[in-house]
Amino acid sequence: MVFLPAMLCNDELYHPQIEALRDLVDPMTLMVAEATMAESATSVLRQAPPHFLLVGTSYGGSLALEVVTRAPSRVMGLWLMGCSPGPHSDPTAARLRNDHVQRGEFDAVVEELATTIAYEGGPHAVSATSGFRRMARLAGPGVFLRQNTALLGRLDRRADLARIGCPTLLVWGRDDRFASVQHGAEMGALIPGARFDVLDGCGHLPTLERPEATIGPVREWLRRIPNTDSVPPRAGP
Repeated sequence: MVFLPAMLCNDELYHPQIEALRDLVDPMTLMVAEATMAESATSVLRQAPPHFLLVGTSYGGSLALEVVTRAPSRVMGLWLMGCSPGPHSDPTAARLRNDHVQRGEFDAVVEELATTIAYEGGPHAVSATSGFRRMARLAGPGVFLRQNTALLGRLDRRADLARIGCPTLLVWGRDDRFASVQHGAEMGALIPGARFDVLDGCGHLPTLERPEATIGPVREWLRRIPNTDSVPPRAGP
């Protein structure tokens, strides 16, 4: 299972799920930060095994759509969260964030994102927000600029959704302020056979904000994919 984290995030974003699913999948997290979605997708396909399950959140979800569009025969199952299949919804704001980071204001941009990324009334809002800040500082301004620029130039993939043939799971926070729940509903209606789950008390990062609530739907999704239950857990600690 290949995990593609959200912008500025790393494998910490998926730690609860990776630990809960080790009996079913062999996890691989790829932190990709190329200047375009095309280059990023090429990087994922170069590093991923010949056939794989694909998970993406936010930036990682947009990248996952690019990957499955380019190599549909290699993706055996798709799990998306907090992304949009269309072009960037607010390119002006995204370019302003790039400008701020280039002026040395990376910490201010991280704080702006952190204050809206989680649903403040959720059960894990504080830890999710702290986790995002921690991951963002590790990633740094260079990663932000490349990922944000790639998102700005992403293609409209809505016309490609009907051609996704693998079992697809969509998990959305009802209070996602970066990618509204309508994006998930739209994709759920266009991807054949997709399952669309909405989590209450959750914002943009379901795997951190409602970690326990994601496990059941994911296990059901995995049961729809042939041979998933025969994949051994990764060896080692």
